[in-house]
Amino acid sequence: MKLLNHIFFTGILLTSTLLSGCSDDDYTPGEASNASGLNVYFESPVNAEVALGPNDTEFTVTVGRNQTDKALSVPLKMSSTCAGLFEVPTQVDFAQGESSKTLTIKVSSDTQLFESYPMTLIIDPAYTQAYTQSSTYPRLELNVVKEDYVPYADGKFSDYFMSPDENPVYTDQEMEYSAILDMYRLKACWGTGTGNIVFAWKGDKVELQSSSFATGINDATYGAVTASLAEDATYDEASKTFTFPLEFLVSAGSFGILYESYTITSLK
Repeated sequence: MKLLNHIFFTGILLTSTLLSGCSDDDYTPGEASNASGLNVYFESPVNAEVALGPNDTEFTVTVGRNQTDKALSVPLKMSSTCAGLFEVPTQVDFAQGESSKTLTIKVSSDTQLFESYPMTLIIDPAYTQAYTQSSTYPRLELNVVKEDYVPYADGKFSDYFMSPDENPVYTDQEMEYSAILDMYRLKACWGTGTGNIVFAWKGDKVELQSSSFATGINDATYGAVTASLAEDATYDEASKTFTFPLEFLVSAGSFGILYESYTITSLK
């Protein structure tokens, strides 16, 4: 992410930090890893969005393990404020020689379209290696949404915010359309898994669903970054390009206004 030219702060940063010491009495050791070196984990990313169609009633997740010499049953826990809407297996059963297992999670028909339902899946710590550096984890944070978005077009998103210099990073981006909402969507524009630009489009008129939204970007120094519409978004028919003038904000102030854009290259 570039920090020169586009970054300035409208607020006053708090620079004082309260420091507190720790004595030996304050230390509580973490849960020990199992001695056998067994490691059971989710093969999906730690954070993931599950997009279901309006009539879908289930989805799957895959659990893996590093030792396959014998059959194994591993307890599985689900945590959610919407627990009554999900039916989750209470354990993962591996056959001898089986390194991965696909689990089916049932979703209640009571879930509403375009509502987000968060849930967490947790593998029993006794079957994991908590202190081993890894790209897979025994905890999976999911956000389940029922929607009717379908592919509408392919195109290029010009990402100025995440580029290392004045030139944008161009990424392939699919544009989607929801007939129920009559809205278009550019999903996870900044490569974070979230950060959607949702908008209505009629001719050269473009209206964002929300004037301020989360980008999914988490700056190492200043925390979560949100985007706020600074001027009217536009569409140019000749170049088939949408322009989104966005101000990128953190709690301490502003990174400035950038003109992110999306150009349609082909329709689906």
